[in-house]
Amino acid sequence: MKPFLPALTLGRKAITLLSFFTFLVSCNDQGTNLNKLPKNPFEMTWTADTIAYEGSMQTLMTSMWASSPNDVWIAGHNDRSIGNVYRFDGKTWKMVDPMDKDIPVSPNSYNKVAGLAPNNIWMVGDRRAYTRKDLIINWDGTKWKEHNLNLQVRPISLCANKINDVWVGCDSAVVLRYNGSAWEKDIPKLNVPQGAEYFINGLVVKDNSAYLNVTSYDMQGHRYILFFVKGTMKNWTVLDSMEIKNPQSIIKWGNWGLSLGKEGRIYSFGDFGVWELIDNKWIHIIPINYTMQNVFALSDNYKIAVGVYGMVWFNDGASWQQITKFFSPNGDVHIYDTWTDGNEIFLLGNTTGTWPQKTIVWRGK
Repeated sequence: MKPFLPALTLGRKAITLLSFFTFLVSCNDQGTNLNKLPKNPFEMTWTADTIAYEGSMQTLMTSMWASSPNDVWIAGHNDRSIGNVYRFDGKTWKMVDPMDKDIPVSPNSYNKVAGLAPNNIWMVGDRRAYTRKDLIINWDGTKWKEHNLNLQVRPISLCANKINDVWVGCDSAVVLRYNGSAWEKDIPKLNVPQGAEYFINGLVVKDNSAYLNVTSYDMQGHRYILFFVKGTMKNWTVLDSMEIKNPQSIIKWGNWGLSLGKEGRIYSFGDFGVWELIDNKWIHIIPINYTMQNVFALSDNYKIAVGVYGMVWFNDGASWQQITKFFSPNGDVHIYDTWTDGNEIFLLGNTTGTWPQKTIVWRGK
């Protein structure tokens, strides 16, 4: 299992802020088809697919990317370091093992999957108990390639912006950028408390600028300090910061990550709901006492937000409404990621109350 830092409880249904490895988020740069009229998710028929690698105690997929309902990728963690990547062809889920032929084998876990096309898929993660931590791989439709940067940092967040513009956020606030032939490395200057653990758990790119959510944990001060950063390599600006120390702390934006909607809007999510960046200010658009873990906005009138306790919320352009079908009052199911083309919806979740822990993908159409 991945290491967790000490928890700071911020709400009755909030999860520890530092459990970031299981849900990490980047650009929602995913293929969609708007030729058909969008369907009402409240009227969809839902099918649940359970995924569990044989003999494993944990098959926990937490990140999803799709080019269509017939090409869906999910990735995450398995306690055996196999059975942590799957692909859906419209009928069945099949396990994919990037380390089977093309990538050196080691204990591993994937934090994020993102793509630009069916033949251009990226994944980032970490090599646990190995001589180095960085794991960045790319699928060209035929084979896997590893981009070995030989770093002692974990790639956490990922934004596949363009073929020649791929961004990776790591712990220690390391930013990596790939221009199609070479990698750049940079570290924004931040006023991080001495000795604090810190990492980039949100990264999106809009209008040639990268936006970062950087979280630091000050063990001595028993507090979190978060930074909202904008810029590009060698040129960063801290737009805002906040301190989270107790339940009375003011939460300015979501502490769990960032997403970029298809309509071009930037969202943050975390303890106590979802925020939208409007006129350079964070507006609290879903204020709830639950931790939200992702937002997928297809258009201004078709958005889905998901989170712990089976939280699924839908926005039709007028208001946010909860789809209560998935609500799990005992916390037996958490939902980490979602995707839609307006005609079908995929929800990626995990079971938490029983062993072995399994992945569930709900498909609505």
